[in-house]
Amino acid sequence: MDIMQAMKNRHSVRSYTDKKIDPQALDELQALTAQCNKESGLNIQLITDEPEAFSGMMAHYGKFTNVSNYIAIVGAKNDQEKAGYYGEKLVLGCQELGLNTCWVAMTYSKGKSKHKINKGEKLVCVISLGYGSTQGEGHAKTKT
Repeated sequence: MDIMQAMKNRHSVRSYTDKKIDPQALDELQALTAQCNKESGLNIQLITDEPEAFSGMMAHYGKFTNVSNYIAIVGAKNDQEKAGYYGEKLVLGCQELGLNTCWVAMTYSKGKSKHKINKGEKLVCVISLGYGSTQGEGHAKTKT
């Protein structure tokens, strides 16, 4: 799948199967994460097999189910734009690898997340990932 097809196919998915990420896909995703960190100076962390961050009431409120893999985008206080750019690069990379994703704001437990924050950094955003129960749904197109 090329990047244009990934962009067309990608939809937010909040419900995942319990299938483990394929080892080859995991290796490719780790390499892409390392590349993004090198290019950006961010401290993006791929966290796998860790369900605690999405086990609380907020995840239930956000309709997240069976999330045990996520990407923690960590950076300096002023890195929101950079985090968005590289986060989307990772989201599309996941789609190319057959994984589904969802940008997450408040519907997970920051305290239970296994990300590491160094001095001068903050958690900018989290992206859930895995094999979706569905492939998500597109929004209805409106005519302008």
